[in-house]
Amino acid sequence: LAPHECLGTPLAVPVPEAEREPGNELTVSLTYSTSPQSSALQWLPPAQTAGKQRPYMFSQCQAIHARALFPCADAPTCKFTYDAEVT
Repeated sequence: LAPHECLGTPLAVPVPEAEREPGNELTVSLTYSTSPQSSALQWLPPAQTAGKQRPYMFSQCQAIHARALFPCADAPTCKFTYDAEVT
């Protein structure tokens, strides 16, 4: 599928028919990356930080920008839990 300019590339995870029973728990593992230019990330230059030595990165993931940081359904009606390992 072709990437959308703002929404990114759709992610489709095929689930076998036998696994679609109500109450079944599924685990999906994804490997992904982002960049310092991600629209979800905001940076303060070292001059604006307490120690004035290193930049400070933070995210509020407002609007539709969370999907630029990690694969997710970024809408108030779509809630889910996840674990992430940052390397």
